[in-house]
Amino acid sequence: MSKSCIVTGASRGLGRGIAHVLAVEEGCKVYATARTKEALESLSDEVSSSSGSGQVIPCPLDQSDDGAVKAFVQRVESEESQIDLLVNSAYAGLVAMKPYFGKPFWERPQSVFDASIGIGLRSAHVLSSLIAPSMVKKKSGLIVQISSFGGVSYLFDIGYGVGKAALDRLTADMAAELKPHGVHAVTLYPGGAVTEIAAFPDGETPVFTGRAVACLLNKATEKDLSRYSGKVVQTVELALDYGFVDSDGELPKGPFSGIESARQCREVMNNPLTQYNLDADLPNTKETNNPDAAGLFPGA
Repeated sequence: MSKSCIVTGASRGLGRGIAHVLAVEEGCKVYATARTKEALESLSDEVSSSSGSGQVIPCPLDQSDDGAVKAFVQRVESEESQIDLLVNSAYAGLVAMKPYFGKPFWERPQSVFDASIGIGLRSAHVLSSLIAPSMVKKKSGLIVQISSFGGVSYLFDIGYGVGKAALDRLTADMAAELKPHGVHAVTLYPGGAVTEIAAFPDGETPVFTGRAVACLLNKATEKDLSRYSGKVVQTVELALDYGFVDSDGELPKGPFSGIESARQCREVMNNPLTQYNLDADLPNTKETNNPDAAGLFPGA
């Protein structure tokens, strides 16, 4: 039987790639959400014309509208006997912050911070809280948060880092409460990506991120998921464990993605974070918060 999945932020970028891979390569039925109806319908048509056995159900949704989100969940639950996977990929922070690269937090409007927290952190909590009861009832299910290395080190903007760090902690605490009920929650760190929005040199494509999610859904054993639940896992780490590659048949190798980048990220995560380590140096914010960094996001 095909599995039923929800993927948010599926109109473009990583969310679109995740939805596409789940439908085409894994034969899943994917409820794809975003605000842009036309982009979702285009994704659905693309999947329908492929050789895959899955499907994408376009679900236009404004995740800042709690009532609309609740109605969406009720619809899915009325159509599906079980929801196997929720991927929280929607994020509004990049578009909001792009005009302000190079500026400190006190020179940015409050709306930039709010964008990262509203659609990214809060939206993930709202949808997860509405989906969790059906998963708990079935004693089965997986929630995946799409986060970033910004959760453990300064990256781009204060709101970006705060939102990602909180998202990582959201996963950890949700996983603790879900553990007795057989439901898992995992944080996934993609590397620097190449999408309609981002252009990291030699970065991973949305296909690679989608295959990482697919492995968590269909290849990870119960023992694997118990180990991952509540934790941060990087896409390339899963690629090494489960043997998948990017769309070009290789692993990403850019300076913000790939094995070496993942190793460096893991070193940071395995040591006390800056705020807990009195001997740690503060990061040089100009490495990622500078006017040139806006070029990494040409589509934002």
